[in-house]
Amino acid sequence: MLSKWRIGLVAFLFLAPWLFLIGVGGYHLWDRGYSWVWYVVLVVSGLAYYLAYRWTRRSSLPDTAAAPPNYWTDRDKAAWGKVLEKAKGYEAVTPSLLADPEHYNRLSIDLATKVAEVYNPGGASPIDHLTVPEVLACVELAAADLDELVRKYVPGVHLLKVRDFNRAKKAADWYKTGQNLYFAGAAVLNPVEVGIRWLASRYALGNLFDRLQGNVLLWFHTAFVHQFGRYLIEMNSGRLKVGVKRYREILKAHQEPPAEAGGEPPTVVDEPPAAAPVKRIGLAVLGPVKAGKSSLVNALLGKQAATVDTLPVPHVGTKYDLTLTGNVPVTILDTAGYGQEGANEAEFAAAAEAAKDADLVLFVTPATNPGRRADVDLLDRLRAWFADRPQLKLPAVVAVVNQVDLLSPKAEWSPPYNWQTGDRPKEKTIRECVAAVREQLGDRVVDVVPVCGRAGETWGFTEGLVPAVALRLDDARGSAMLKAFDAEAAADQYRKVGKQLLEGGRKALGILWESLKK
Repeated sequence: MLSKWRIGLVAFLFLAPWLFLIGVGGYHLWDRGYSWVWYVVLVVSGLAYYLAYRWTRRSSLPDTAAAPPNYWTDRDKAAWGKVLEKAKGYEAVTPSLLADPEHYNRLSIDLATKVAEVYNPGGASPIDHLTVPEVLACVELAAADLDELVRKYVPGVHLLKVRDFNRAKKAADWYKTGQNLYFAGAAVLNPVEVGIRWLASRYALGNLFDRLQGNVLLWFHTAFVHQFGRYLIEMNSGRLKVGVKRYREILKAHQEPPAEAGGEPPTVVDEPPAAAPVKRIGLAVLGPVKAGKSSLVNALLGKQAATVDTLPVPHVGTKYDLTLTGNVPVTILDTAGYGQEGANEAEFAAAAEAAKDADLVLFVTPATNPGRRADVDLLDRLRAWFADRPQLKLPAVVAVVNQVDLLSPKAEWSPPYNWQTGDRPKEKTIRECVAAVREQLGDRVVDVVPVCGRAGETWGFTEGLVPAVALRLDDARGSAMLKAFDAEAAADQYRKVGKQLLEGGRKALGILWESLKK
């Protein structure tokens, strides 16, 4: 083990050659009349300091506050706001605070309490409502992410022990003390030059390095809050009930597949590609009766309709399975719909069940219907239904304005139409209709697409609806992932209990047998 004087000797032997070269080189430049070199050194040093000062005013280290995953619910996002607020509460972190285990203990409990209040208001403890495996999974995942972060951005961290960080702080303090002693002694011989150098070291480079150190310490502290807070949200939401291994498997299974070359939107094909399929996406087709939902589904299925898998879903509708290009498997659930007076309890229950099992909702509304109060009521009821089930997420809703061929002038139907900017009479009425639907439905829908689903006269699918669906595939995968976690956790409870009872029974029989043999 190195003592203080041994550390000092090693440091001196390491620095002595460099100091010698600096001294000899400086004398050589002065003796040969190359004093102008010092001005170049001064300019370069000044530029280096200016850039370092500017870049350290705000930390340039990687941002650890990644965007919330697309499967997070509104409640998850509210909890994430608490985490961000906690991370921003620390404007500076000292080395002593960073190395204090009690600080992390207090910070973790406070952060866990703030997040738990979102999911379990009024709870006496931030972990009373959780299981032990969930808590352990949260700790394991957060620790693994922090380990990866530190190993990636802190060179040599795998060689450093905790005591080395404390030694490094002491070495920095010793260096500052020795530097001050040197300046005090040298000032006797050349007070002006030494005074200028002391001011530069004290108020320029010293503050610069202190700021750089502070940025690094604050970055690591902020990363800890963000990573731990993210998994606190996953834990309180119930998604860690499946365990660390299965949690990672579900996340990986729902990742977005690589984009195809050329960026063409997915279209229906006759034969699915031979590559391994990604997670199936579910589309629910909702809307009033006589809105053309079935004709829309038939248009989506196209020539594959004869070979698509069809399955009646009791009290809900009919399910169709098909595959889009890019090997994207899709399930379309066509519901029965509701009357002009609005959905009754049975019709709403069917719509809610379809939306719960879907990743994206296609809400079909007829173009010739001037009033949409029943549509607005259904969408509002769906919002409230999902709000009462915060472990689920209402899928994104794309409004599909069907039967635009019946808009004025009815006799004119000669697609294609440029309804966004075109000047033809039909193009203007389609544009006005879309604007009216967008105003009536408001933020309940993410997009409004006009189509004609009439057999032999279809329009608006390849150029409008299919790209709109493709644009929302990320949201769809997020919704699918959330349902996968919810279903897996519910099924896993009974499976694990059965395994535990079986294993416990075997262990008990083994103990009993051993005792009988004695």
